[in-house]
Amino acid sequence: MSQDLSVSSLSMVKCQCGIVTRIFTAFTPTNAGRHFYKCSKPNGYKCDYWKWVDEPLHPRVANLIHNLKKENDYLHREKKGLEMRIADLEKYLASEIEENCQRLDEIIILKSEEVVVDKSKNFFYKMWIVIAMLWCCFAAFITFWVMK
Repeated sequence: MSQDLSVSSLSMVKCQCGIVTRIFTAFTPTNAGRHFYKCSKPNGYKCDYWKWVDEPLHPRVANLIHNLKKENDYLHREKKGLEMRIADLEKYLASEIEENCQRLDEIIILKSEEVVVDKSKNFFYKMWIVIAMLWCCFAAFITFWVMK
């Protein structure tokens, strides 16, 4: 095909169905990067029409395009895998954080109960000291009174 074709004339090619074709790009090793016309109906309804839009590329260029396409596809798959792994890690971390928050709440409750128990122990301990001192004073008073 000649180089002077405009975009509008390229897009007006009709297939055997009589509808305007779409332009696709080939990524096979021998034709990587080449454009071709193909019926634009969905699979199962399209005719067998296809036609090259441009001239064949130099084999080294086609091979380079093919290899770059393969590498790009690999990187997209790897990216998708990493995104899934990140999502799994985020779910795991969220559950761990939730679990740790629950444990922390339990620890806080237990500590607050221990503080109450410690305060009550201190209160009873002080009461026993006061009672013991009063008992000693009473015993001293009785001893002093009996000796008199």
